[in-house]
Amino acid sequence: MEIGLDYMQMRTRAQHYGMRWSGIALLLLGVVLVAAGVFYYGHLFWLRSGLDDYAVQRQGVVVAEPNESVPSGADGVTVTALTLPEGAFAEQAAELGFELIRAADAAAVGTLPPAVSVKVPALGIDARISEFTGTLRLSAYPGERGAMWLLGPAGKGAAGFGRLTGAADVLKENENLVITVKSGTNEYIYLSTHTQVVSASDLRLTSAERSTVHLAVPVPSGFYDHFLILNGELVGVR
Repeated sequence: MEIGLDYMQMRTRAQHYGMRWSGIALLLLGVVLVAAGVFYYGHLFWLRSGLDDYAVQRQGVVVAEPNESVPSGADGVTVTALTLPEGAFAEQAAELGFELIRAADAAAVGTLPPAVSVKVPALGIDARISEFTGTLRLSAYPGERGAMWLLGPAGKGAAGFGRLTGAADVLKENENLVITVKSGTNEYIYLSTHTQVVSASDLRLTSAERSTVHLAVPVPSGFYDHFLILNGELVGVR
């Protein structure tokens, strides 16, 4: 009987210590999970707190005519409300070998070839446009009236749109930020008007009577609830 009692006491002590250490382990695990959650949401809050710094407009832009923005009553955010004054960038475009295009001279939608590549030299972006590589063309083609939307991956390489986060710094310095788009045998040059950050739920792919381009990338990188958009207007072709 004494041997049996000793065995039962040993087993009870083992269960007691096992439960105690299990409890301690679960408590430590809970602390780690809470700390990880606090770090994650704190880091996310820090990333999102700087999104407004990406929204800048070029000096000299003016508000577009009401009929060139989102139709009355439409939900969402328009990104085509700002336009360049007549003749903006004309001399610089000529120096770069581009022939000036007025808004009224842009071709009708569906009459020109699709874009094959897009460059933003000041930001080091040089990307081919393909539905198979993550960059997608929507709406108008280069040189046509309407909005050409290019949604690119968030990579920091030349083929990604992650470097669009540097557009605000260029525009703040009042420097010309150009976007060139290759289409067929022609190359079109667009001058950036402004950048803005739009929540994914508010974003609408709108168009206009002018010929515009809109490069969009999700921000912060790795999240898809906001988009940074670099907007530009057609000024020349070569």
